[in-house]
Amino acid sequence: MTREQLFEEIRRLPLEQRVELLEVISRSVREEVRPREPRGSVVERLRGIAKPDGPPPSDEEIKEDYTRHLMEKYS
Repeated sequence: MTREQLFEEIRRLPLEQRVELLEVISRSVREEVRPREPRGSVVERLRGIAKPDGPPPSDEEIKEDYTRHLMEKYS
């Protein structure tokens, strides 16, 4: 089948089937252009992103910071 024949066959398909074909082709191209990274590598890059510089604040420090925030916000 030539390229032109293929295009003509695609044009003859009902709209729903052409949309489905478009989605399949689009997914295929995306996978080829940008192959998926293994999930492990993403996790490794994000490890430690939320780690604080020092020890975590105590409950009392958190309460004080929140109280100060609210006083600044509503004053």
